[in-house]
Amino acid sequence: MILRTTLLSLLLLSQAAGQNVLTRAIDIRTLPYERSLEKLPVDLTATIGFVESGGTAFVQDNSAGTHLHFKPARRDLVVGDQVRVKGFTMAGLYLPGIDVTELQILGHGSAPEPVKAGYEDLTTGRFHYQRVSIEGLGRTLTALDENRSLLRLAIGSRVIEVRVDAALASAPNLIDARLRITALAAGGINDRRQLVFPYLRVTDWSDVVVIHVPPAADSLPITSVAALLPFGSADEPQHRARIRGTVLAAFEDGRVFLRDVTPPPPPREVKKDEPPKPPLSPAIAIHLISNPLLQHSTTPSLPSTQPLRSGDLAEIIGFPIMAGFSASLADALLLKTEPADAPEAVHVSLKDFLDGSHDADLVHLTSPAVLQDVLRTADGFELRFTAGGTPIRAFLLQSNTPDFELGSSCALTGICLVESASTDKGFRSEPDRASLLLRSISDIRILSKAAFWDAQRLVITISILGAIVSLSLFWITQQRRQITRLERRIVEQATLEERQRIAREFHDTLEQELTGLSLRLDAALTRPLEDKARNLLGTSRNLVSRIQSEARNLVSDLRDDTAHATNLPEALQLLAKRAPEGIAITLDLHPIGPIPPHVTHHLRMIAQEAITNALKHAHPTQIQLHLSTTPSLLSLRITDNGQGFDPTAQTHGQPGHFGCIGIRERARKVCAEVRWESEQGKGTAVWVELPIEK
Repeated sequence: MILRTTLLSLLLLSQAAGQNVLTRAIDIRTLPYERSLEKLPVDLTATIGFVESGGTAFVQDNSAGTHLHFKPARRDLVVGDQVRVKGFTMAGLYLPGIDVTELQILGHGSAPEPVKAGYEDLTTGRFHYQRVSIEGLGRTLTALDENRSLLRLAIGSRVIEVRVDAALASAPNLIDARLRITALAAGGINDRRQLVFPYLRVTDWSDVVVIHVPPAADSLPITSVAALLPFGSADEPQHRARIRGTVLAAFEDGRVFLRDVTPPPPPREVKKDEPPKPPLSPAIAIHLISNPLLQHSTTPSLPSTQPLRSGDLAEIIGFPIMAGFSASLADALLLKTEPADAPEAVHVSLKDFLDGSHDADLVHLTSPAVLQDVLRTADGFELRFTAGGTPIRAFLLQSNTPDFELGSSCALTGICLVESASTDKGFRSEPDRASLLLRSISDIRILSKAAFWDAQRLVITISILGAIVSLSLFWITQQRRQITRLERRIVEQATLEERQRIAREFHDTLEQELTGLSLRLDAALTRPLEDKARNLLGTSRNLVSRIQSEARNLVSDLRDDTAHATNLPEALQLLAKRAPEGIAITLDLHPIGPIPPHVTHHLRMIAQEAITNALKHAHPTQIQLHLSTTPSLLSLRITDNGQGFDPTAQTHGQPGHFGCIGIRERARKVCAEVRWESEQGKGTAVWVELPIEK
């Protein structure tokens, strides 16, 4: 592995022989990202400022600082070592560093001189990976693990983490002390090579110097809530303040609300023409922390963390901060408690609740509120009310879903929280909105339950009735269609039965009589007769045969003898087969789409009537049946080469002749148009045109 690394280093050095060697830390850290990937050669002499592990160290020269990375790891480096580093540039997470191929310890001296920095210097990354000197107030001190500690340092109004590579047990008293810390500037980096937040790295407690020892907690004077963060206090770091008051509410997340028992705040200034305003609330919001550092505190008598109860008289020490609309105490510790009576809620109007004068106080709204919605949150539930047309949000910190009906009228009690503030034209900060933090479910008292017919139930009922009406209409429509189909089937069945009855009567009477007459004429023709009589009997015999043929065709039509004709072309082919001898019927039939059976029947009967009329009156020798379609029209044409006639005068009915009238009536039944084209001696053409969409 070592041989492979050496060979790789020699190869890279040979490739970089023609390139300029970087010899200053500032030249390395200011390289653009793309240039740092080119593995530029480095020969740097610097001093170790911080050792992260055997594989990473941070060095500084008189220009800036950078970071080193080793393979394999080295365990012999300590802060203050003067080293000569050879290698190549690497991109790093935030700024470029050195991929070390050779490191030589030149000697040992003092650590690099730190540069004085402020919070803004750390957030901009100006001194990233360099030793810096920072001053501030110690806020909290906790253990990261068995051998590391976490100190939170207040720098003005900002708080930064200081990660110390030393055990908590060996830490001095740092809380509320003025500190000077020498550390490595570092921070959290995202995948876009951006500094998300800064923090400091410290080797041991010797780099944390106490400039001003904090006073004992029980020696601090009790301060009024109204005296926190006055004018001029921002010039100095905010040390801890000690307050005394009645506990209004205490929550598991460390939030405590206290009503000050010291003298009340001064009255609010009002103009002469304005009504007097209610006094400001003496309440304050506090965030308690657990107290793992009792052995390092200046007050050995501090009690262990214990649950506070509403009504307890408590003394609390903490750091004043501006939170939202009013001053608050952060990183606070409980000094002592005494049991006392439960506090009374201040009865306030909706206007007083929203104007910010009761921020952090326990209030009872005199206006009833109507529950509109219940939403689950990460900590519990958000209840949305309206009071006098104004929306109000209330937060309930519990896991069980509150059993309230929407629309119920409620009386509300809870901690007033001004959520945000805005500045108006008169330089005065006014609250944007306020909400309630409920201590428990008992802070909601039901005045009246919601009416049964609320908007939601009314909408559901109307929806159900609408669905029932829609289903009823659908069922009625289906029943009507079913009845229409049954009526049509009954009519068709009755029609079929009547036609079959007429066909039977024709067959049993007229056709039988014609058959008998035909037999008698045949018998008469076998006897010796004169030529004139024989010719007369022969003509009569032919006439009877023709009448028999027509009668059979009629009976066949009445019996709907089209079982084998499933469509119009087949029905027309059957007509052609029935043609009498001596008449040539030619077919010019093109494929057509499906059409209803009754349309097929009427078109077939029109064609049969046209053929019959031609045979009776025109005496043709040829008849042609033509059938075709276009996308919008079906055409049926019956053409003969007979004598022809005048269609204007003879197609509207003559005494004893009803064929053309029947054709017109059948055409109207199927919404078709019919016309005759004929001239004397030039034959006849009957045109039937049916729009397909009809």
